[in-house]
Amino acid sequence: VAWALNPTGSGMSGAQCLVGFRNSTGNFHVYTSPVAGYSTQLAEGTLSFGVPKSSGEFINNNTEMIIFATLQLPAGRTSFNQVWQSGPVSGNTPQQHSGGDNLKSSGNVDFATGEVSGDGGAAGSQQRKRNVSKLKASSFHD
Repeated sequence: VAWALNPTGSGMSGAQCLVGFRNSTGNFHVYTSPVAGYSTQLAEGTLSFGVPKSSGEFINNNTEMIIFATLQLPAGRTSFNQVWQSGPVSGNTPQQHSGGDNLKSSGNVDFATGEVSGDGGAAGSQQRKRNVSKLKASSFHD
């Protein structure tokens, strides 16, 4: 899974990603990945803003993943474009997601108010409500 803020655009190009997946040893691996252009790989790298702490966990009998992170957002800004994706993993490398609804998985998020907008793409209305609740509950916590 990947979730990203895009401080300069509305899609994946320029997105600053948090990536999480089950690695070959069965553990949850979380890392950051800046996306230059429309790359098919999410290589580990430094983002344009700080991420001093990140982790992840499996829930619901290991059928869902959650990424936790502390973000150091640019000063004076609380609203950003966001994108999220899910896709296959081969060995220890996330692979390119399929098209379709994945291309619609974007919107806006405001960390000051907890409000989000967007059609949600692959995520249904129940998933969107869950994401909003988690955002509101954890926006300013470690």
